[in-house]
Amino acid sequence: MMGKPLLYAVVLLWMMPDLSLGITYKNKGVTPATLACTSTGLVQYTDIIKLYLSSENLVVRCFFLYGSKVKENAEKTIRLLSSRGITPSITVKNSTYTGIFHFNFSKEKDQTFWKLEIPRKLITLNEDINPIQEWFVTISLQEGLETYTTEGTLLDLLREPILQWQIGRRVNHLNLHEILRNLVGIKVTRSPCANDVAIIGIQSDNTISGFYLGVTFSGFWENNDTAWYDITNNICIYNDDEACQKSSLVEIVLTNHYLVILTTLGLFISSDLRYPNGTLQFLRAEFCGFSTEDFVSARLWYKELCLANQEDFEDDYLAITFEKSRTISQMDTCFFSSAPFSKWKACRPSQRRGRRRYQGQLLSFLIDHELKNAIYLYYKKEHSFVVVREIKNNNPVTHLRYPSFVFPEDFHTVTGMNFHPGSHFLYVYGNQVWISYDGANSFEMVGNFFNDVITSSYHSSYNNDIVFLSKASNLYFSKAGLRYYTRLGRSKLDIFGVYYDHVGTETLLTLTNQSLDYIEVISAFSNASVLQVNEDSEFETILAPQYITSSQIIFFAYVPQNSSMETKKHLMFHPRHVNRKLQLISHGEADIIKVMYHEDVVGFPSSAMTIVISPFAVVSSSSSPILLSSISIHEYNKPFYLIALHTENMNSHFKNSDARKTVVIPGYSSLLILKILNNTSALALATMPLSVPLNKIFATNKWLLYYFGTTADSMWVISTSFCKHMIMHNDVNTSASIMKYLDLGSVFNFKIKVVSSLPYSVRVHKTPFLKIVVGNVFLLDITAYGYWDETDSYIVEMSVVNRYFRKGVTTIALIVWEATTDCYTSVIIITLKSSCSYSKFMCYSPKYKISIDDWEVGVHRDKTGFNLIKTLPINYRPPSPVGLYIPITDNFYNADPSLPKDRNYHPQSKKTGIYKQCLNKTSREECNCTVEQKMSQNLAFSDCIEKVLRFMYPVVQYPIFLTIKLEDSSTPMETPYFVTVSEVNNRENWKLKQEVTKSTAKIKSYLENYISGAVYNPKDLNLSITGSELYHFRVKVIPGVTFCDLVAEFQIYVDNAPYPFPGRILIGSITAVIIGGIILVVFMLEIFDIHIWESLKNLVLRRGKEPTSATSIDID
Repeated sequence: MMGKPLLYAVVLLWMMPDLSLGITYKNKGVTPATLACTSTGLVQYTDIIKLYLSSENLVVRCFFLYGSKVKENAEKTIRLLSSRGITPSITVKNSTYTGIFHFNFSKEKDQTFWKLEIPRKLITLNEDINPIQEWFVTISLQEGLETYTTEGTLLDLLREPILQWQIGRRVNHLNLHEILRNLVGIKVTRSPCANDVAIIGIQSDNTISGFYLGVTFSGFWENNDTAWYDITNNICIYNDDEACQKSSLVEIVLTNHYLVILTTLGLFISSDLRYPNGTLQFLRAEFCGFSTEDFVSARLWYKELCLANQEDFEDDYLAITFEKSRTISQMDTCFFSSAPFSKWKACRPSQRRGRRRYQGQLLSFLIDHELKNAIYLYYKKEHSFVVVREIKNNNPVTHLRYPSFVFPEDFHTVTGMNFHPGSHFLYVYGNQVWISYDGANSFEMVGNFFNDVITSSYHSSYNNDIVFLSKASNLYFSKAGLRYYTRLGRSKLDIFGVYYDHVGTETLLTLTNQSLDYIEVISAFSNASVLQVNEDSEFETILAPQYITSSQIIFFAYVPQNSSMETKKHLMFHPRHVNRKLQLISHGEADIIKVMYHEDVVGFPSSAMTIVISPFAVVSSSSSPILLSSISIHEYNKPFYLIALHTENMNSHFKNSDARKTVVIPGYSSLLILKILNNTSALALATMPLSVPLNKIFATNKWLLYYFGTTADSMWVISTSFCKHMIMHNDVNTSASIMKYLDLGSVFNFKIKVVSSLPYSVRVHKTPFLKIVVGNVFLLDITAYGYWDETDSYIVEMSVVNRYFRKGVTTIALIVWEATTDCYTSVIIITLKSSCSYSKFMCYSPKYKISIDDWEVGVHRDKTGFNLIKTLPINYRPPSPVGLYIPITDNFYNADPSLPKDRNYHPQSKKTGIYKQCLNKTSREECNCTVEQKMSQNLAFSDCIEKVLRFMYPVVQYPIFLTIKLEDSSTPMETPYFVTVSEVNNRENWKLKQEVTKSTAKIKSYLENYISGAVYNPKDLNLSITGSELYHFRVKVIPGVTFCDLVAEFQIYVDNAPYPFPGRILIGSITAVIIGGIILVVFMLEIFDIHIWESLKNLVLRRGKEPTSATSIDID
């Protein structure tokens, strides 16, 4: 009875992927989303989720889409799922953060949606205006064996810099109608960290003056969300500047902190977007010697780089190039600058006398932020080439980093270059596209477009899609890291812009008066926007198959000998065909894995190596009776061979229809029949002339006949191949782009598996599936180990160790080289920063755990009833070495400017003491102390600190627990994290006891000599205090063992302490003298029988009697 269930379980487990690897990337599904969610209350779209985070909590409502089966009775379905304990969950994540939240089970009656409220502080604690990575959200609902999943984004409206500004005068949409009639072009730019935040600029003819920009926060997906602004007065500061008023837009770039606008009048830089103060203002960058005509043809070059949590070695760089030769009055024709773009430098370093500059026009200039190099793209009539120089002190040096790379002569029209965002892939484009994996040291061709010149490239860092746009409005699609492309077709729109939103949706933007905000968004893959054309429509020739093995075939493309060069170009295989599918209309298909060229094979200048996916149809004997005969091959006039029939069947003879069919003899060269001489002979060309079986007879069942022709029954086509792999990796805590911080000595382990979906019989295991590319190989110590497992999956285990005290950033790209452009995921890019993570800090853990409620009340008693919390007096300052009541520190605690300062009597006390947060305030309420600041241990918030930990005198061997926290992990501190300990108010009467072993004593002694101070081992560190009142300690990790500035502070209040020396001795001595004196006086009075009490009594009584007069006067 248990046999079948056990068998079913085994089969199910065998069919499941290795779930221990966390995230799995498959081919992009075509099933529409079933769930929709909103945070605004209104949904104007179906399958795109756009959530927005404000200063309030995030409220999400999710429901079933219209048209889905469950939508027909949504209320009943939701009630049924809730009764089973099934509700959706929402995952919020970016490259460094992941949070999972579950919807509530309870719901109101007749409610047709799920509702979830997420406090803002659970997603982010920051509210400052700064670039921040837009989050990706995934809504999933598990019901039985079905999983409903919908993806979208979450944008922080409170922090995105450009959204905090009124960038110009608001323009009514109706006023744009006249502008659209004179539209000549549009320019689109987007926020580097939040791609849904974008700006569209209008280029109009001379009849329209001014600059008009549209700003969106939804990636243009929401109706009427684009706000239009007229920024003419922001750029033209002087209203009488007629030349400025009539200038027009050339290009716009939105960097992390600035908006840059190139006009025909010059280059304008906005004020810092992080500090909004009204209307956005612009300043003009000065370039001496350039006119309006020069700016019209100028170009901006910017590497899109998200600077969320910006490091000190990261910065935005922008360059401008002028398409002209340098004159005497001009320093250069290329200039670059870093934020804030106020100081511009010549791209080319100054040359020494007698040394000539490169002869050629400098087309493009980029900064490689991983290797700190300057990359130059030059163009000459004969050829184009790339030059790389090292950047030192923010200036390019004279000598070259690598030898110049010279492109071939057929790359005759070069237009520019661009880095793929979030990677080290550099693309150079023109009539060809080339890619460099190593920072412009070497290049490989992606595609040859001949006379169709690429003018720009558009990239998505989410799914690594790339679209190349040509002058003829042709769109070509590729994936980052791959050396293949697919032609999408020609745009049907006359004026448009290509735009990728944050989830990598490729769209064409155009302006139309049919929309409320005049923006129309069309998919780049839609027939409504692109006229799809088969780029191989002219590739119509005969193919001759040559079997190498049963699963490998080389197809030779036949080209007539008298063909022109232009005809030959269209009748050959090209590199773009690699990883595409060759399919015979009747039956059979194979994947092209390699394209080869050869000059020694007459009639076949090119060929393609393929892997057979399904067998190709062979010609039957009914259509070609020659298969019923034996054949022999003989030499003829070179390069032709004669095929002779040996037949006894009268019906078996050559027919005209046998021409252009291929004779395939296993183990020998194939022969393409070109001409029928008579019924028993034909002329043919050999695919492999050196392996032609001359003068041998092959029986009827020893040879085959194939027909790859141009007629309807023999037609073959080349199309995009299906995705043949699945990627799994073990990092489940981030989005598709992975970012890790590696401190000194940190280790990062990563495991990735590539599972092939090809049939087992056609799998080739000679070459690993993955190509690993490292951006900066000198930054980290990287070890990779690849192997095949028992399921024929390729696994790479990688270990990265930060052994060197060098800050920087590098990317590691794991490219599936067999991937096609149809694959949703073809590369995994890991960004590693050799720096301190913003989530890493040192923490002091007190011995006693006190709840927040007890801390707010100010009472927490131990077992003996002693209150462990001390509420400090108003305007309290700790004692000093001068005296207990003579504070001389500048730090106030529990400050209140409206009340007198405590112990402020001594002249030295009056001269010291400075408020921090309460400076220039009149009351404590104006100090705006938060609850966190009142409970803080940091000196910066001493004005707000009200309560501290209290101990009874003396404090002996109090343990100091120090831990390092990174994300969700906590590690006790120990060597090599040696620390220094100081008391911030310069108090004394405290000491530390530490554990010192032989292994740490030597390094401790060295460090103490190096930093001229005491160094402590944080493990088993104990504190003793013999003083009184407040002690405020600061613990700091020594430099050289971490990139982080690890600091922790804590306070201890010592109560009921005795008077300090010599107070106790003086009081005791005086008391003893007084008591001794009293005893001595009493003793002397008794010896001499002096009744001092009676004398005192008589004296008192005598003074108490009233005196009477003895004189009397008689009055008559």
